[in-house]
Amino acid sequence: MSGRGGGRSHVGSGEGTPDECNSLDVVTPLNSPNPAVVKTLKKGTVLTVAVQTGPNNVKSLVADASDGRVAGSLTPPSLLTIIACIEKGHNYGATVLDDPSGGIVRVRIQPKA
Repeated sequence: MSGRGGGRSHVGSGEGTPDECNSLDVVTPLNSPNPAVVKTLKKGTVLTVAVQTGPNNVKSLVADASDGRVAGSLTPPSLLTIIACIEKGHNYGATVLDDPSGGIVRVRIQPKA
């Protein structure tokens, strides 16, 4: 897979190896953003990346604001790897890259220090 743009596009193994989990760095848009949460976001805000289990045990990746509200969902190419890493105990933050405009929010997912 080739392409240019912000951030790495590495998909990962989907298994969440220690190297993948510790070096993860992905830029992705916030999908289905919650307008009530988005209006509180600013460049540099760090959201918590979490796994959410829905009906039929389908897992998705979401970005939670500090008050616990879901800001939106995340669907980076490395989705399965990130879910596997979180389930192995790794923690990630999604840093807002620009002041949100028109409901568009880009975030960078990286391990939390």
